[in-house]
Amino acid sequence: MAKSFVFLEIVDPEIVALVHGIRSIANSAPSRSGPHVTIRGPYSKPVPPGQLTRYKRLLDSSPVVLEGVGVFTASDRFAVYVKVQHDKLRQVWWKPDYPIKKFGFNPHVTLYEGDDRERAMLLCKFLTNEKLKVLTWDFVVRPYVSDHKDLFQRANPLDISFFGLINKGQIRADFLARLERTLNKSLRAA
Repeated sequence: MAKSFVFLEIVDPEIVALVHGIRSIANSAPSRSGPHVTIRGPYSKPVPPGQLTRYKRLLDSSPVVLEGVGVFTASDRFAVYVKVQHDKLRQVWWKPDYPIKKFGFNPHVTLYEGDDRERAMLLCKFLTNEKLKVLTWDFVVRPYVSDHKDLFQRANPLDISFFGLINKGQIRADFLARLERTLNKSLRAA
């Protein structure tokens, strides 16, 4: 049976391009989903539109900030993520499969998931050194049903650009090239 969730999806085209670029390099494959945080669920039935509107109205009061990088492990797999910060996010958070008392409150966007510990650590170190921090008001609260396959718009790797982030000094123009050299250096050494 399909389950329903509520996502906070970042739709800022420059942040989407940046996340897709990082994921494509880190995972050696194109990204399958857009940058999002599961903020509620699972539900056994669809989330009513009025409920989604209430969550969106509450979250519209502040921007979303992506800042801070971390790593966690589960069953010999490593995940590198960037933290998602919003002053009202905890008020709408409901994830019964991951209760805060047991798992903590750590909203994040996953950038890498795999079994290569060295790659995960290199990515984490690179992003930490970059002091990655981006802010956006361009996000949506969206329902997701687990049997839907093509929810997210895909970034075309040839169209990846984030000139606004570069021009604001948030990201260096050679960010993805340096990331690729950093991660591929470990592959060549192996």
